[in-house]
Amino acid sequence: MTNAEIITLLKEYRTHLLNLRSSTEFDYQETRGFLNKNRNTVQRILVAAGTLRPISIAPPPLFGGYIMDNINPLDIIFDPPYDLDVKSHLSDVIDQAIGVIENNPDFYKKLETKPNNNDRDYDVWALIHPLISEVSKKRMSDGYYADAVESACKAVNTRVRDYVLDQIGEELDGSGLMKKAFSPNDPIIRIAAVDNKSGHDTQQGYMEIFSGVMTGIRNPKAHDNETITKEDALRKLILISLLMYKIDGRIITE
Repeated sequence: MTNAEIITLLKEYRTHLLNLRSSTEFDYQETRGFLNKNRNTVQRILVAAGTLRPISIAPPPLFGGYIMDNINPLDIIFDPPYDLDVKSHLSDVIDQAIGVIENNPDFYKKLETKPNNNDRDYDVWALIHPLISEVSKKRMSDGYYADAVESACKAVNTRVRDYVLDQIGEELDGSGLMKKAFSPNDPIIRIAAVDNKSGHDTQQGYMEIFSGVMTGIRNPKAHDNETITKEDALRKLILISLLMYKIDGRIITE
């Protein structure tokens, strides 16, 4: 890309971004698609220009709530917490980057340098269980991070629920389902050999993890309009995928 092409892309990205807060009619799907497809390229440009930095977001004093630290503004453009005007913030960031590029004729060379091969370069989806990818990957690419996590939790819940229903004829759900299915005293889904202390402890631990995911990750999203970052969603999906792989590797006792 030349400097002129980079600036053109940034201006077009800013236009689509500001469309989201405009009262005039526009094609929402086209705008959302453009922003998602060009997000990584724009991020790389803004980082190279030195204008994109993580932000902290505090709730209004009268309402209270969690302070969100180290947030990438590009991760929350569709669902900003606490009604933050992230679009105006990013518009300023883009304007600053354009100024940097206009004053540096060789700026485009920064984008020609390939990133080093490090631990962040692998495809994270290679770590995600196929059943989780099936329900979450498209939602992630569309920017629906919290929905992607909730769908992953539902996939685990449904798989365990159907197995338990088939085995004992009881239809359970959520944390109670997980405690019943993975109980170290009488496991329906056996993760480890429970006839020794080590195996019993392993079974107990995974029972608590399965149950904790339903209580601490699935339920808050299902009950509240939760906003999470892309990075946080991926961390949660990796954890949920571990549980799905544990079901794959269960000990068959029939």
